[in-house]
Amino acid sequence: MAEIEVGDVVLARGATGRFHAVVAGVRLGRLAIDRCDGRPSGPLSPRDVVTVYKRAGAPDAEPRTRRLRPSGQLKLDLDGEADAAT
Repeated sequence: MAEIEVGDVVLARGATGRFHAVVAGVRLGRLAIDRCDGRPSGPLSPRDVVTVYKRAGAPDAEPRTRRLRPSGQLKLDLDGEADAAT
């Protein structure tokens, strides 16, 4: 499992079922969390964590798809009037 750090989002299991929470701190091997549903919760054991979600950030590279270019078949209607079909 990934190392759990402050600011990570976790999926945890508790007495009422599974829930998502943000890790607010770590002390004495327990996780202080803020539940995403707003319900109160005490410290959480790391073994009760099912999944850890890390911040991914912005992508480093350009997208692998080629950029679209305008073609002669497309017209941009800036006046909001559609041409009548003949």
